[in-house]
Amino acid sequence: MDNNHGNFHPAARTGMKLPSSCAASSRRRFIRICGMGALGCLVSSRGEALEKRNAGKVSLGVITDVHADLQPDAKERLEMFINRCVKENPDFIIQLGDLHHGPSMKKMLEVWNRFPGDKFHVLGNHDMDHKTKREVVRDQEMPGPYYSFDRGDFHFVVLDANHCMKGGKMFDNNNGNYYRADLRDMVSPEELDWLREDLGKTEKPSVLFSHQAFDDIWQGKTSPSKQDIRKIIREANAGGKKKVIACFCGHHHVDSHMVIEQVHYFQINSASYYWVEESNQFSNGHMAEYKNPLFAFITLDPRARTISVQGVKSRFLPPAPTKKSYARADLLYPGIKTRKVAY
Repeated sequence: MDNNHGNFHPAARTGMKLPSSCAASSRRRFIRICGMGALGCLVSSRGEALEKRNAGKVSLGVITDVHADLQPDAKERLEMFINRCVKENPDFIIQLGDLHHGPSMKKMLEVWNRFPGDKFHVLGNHDMDHKTKREVVRDQEMPGPYYSFDRGDFHFVVLDANHCMKGGKMFDNNNGNYYRADLRDMVSPEELDWLREDLGKTEKPSVLFSHQAFDDIWQGKTSPSKQDIRKIIREANAGGKKKVIACFCGHHHVDSHMVIEQVHYFQINSASYYWVEESNQFSNGHMAEYKNPLFAFITLDPRARTISVQGVKSRFLPPAPTKKSYARADLLYPGIKTRKVAY
């Protein structure tokens, strides 16, 4: 039985000749139906192609060094980031440490937890100014001070470089003892062993997150453990495996990108300010504050083998650092540059 009678003129089934107006109408209707079908196929094809291109991609929102308890409007800066993340809806968000100095942790976490998706923390040195590491890990609901996880086609590792040394003895950064150490910003031997084992278990391209840097910087204050970390990366990447593709950090309050042994090292700028030790004549004493909060959205594309960083730009609140007030003022940038690199 023909159930498509609603699409054709009744006379068409009886062999009767249709009036020219009816025939033309039917032809137009038939063409329209065929056209809609073709359009549907085209849209479906394009959708499938887009889905295929996006397969395995991972997007994330990242912010670091907001510094509640020091930066007066830290809560508002974090709120602007979270509101943007709710709009952009990345696969997850991560903050790279120094979210707070201890006392404001609860109110900052209330803002942070407004993002409905997955959220991750990295420990920063100042997070333990007035708290123990154990307390911060617990209250920030972290799996541990260091841990790893998978998303899409990628493996992610969160490291803890918050160990100190005094008199040849290594200890955790707790309650501000950081300031009394001979060496600080270190990775423990146990964690180094764990990292080597963790990378050995995955075949996915891997990204390392830390607060302190493992690359080189003109400030000259990167982690004393950087050579140990680089050695493990070399071992993981031996034989052309290219397992570790990138490292992201905060801590240094600068925008930077460099390549070391074919691995991308990104330093994400502070959400709030650059600290100038040599002078206290800036918008908040030693703090040359950024007018607007800084953060970035990162996309990892396994098919194109690219890392894309979509940054934001602000400006210094007056007076901005100059060569007269800070000898290296020309190296400062009140933003996070947008970049796209191949790995």
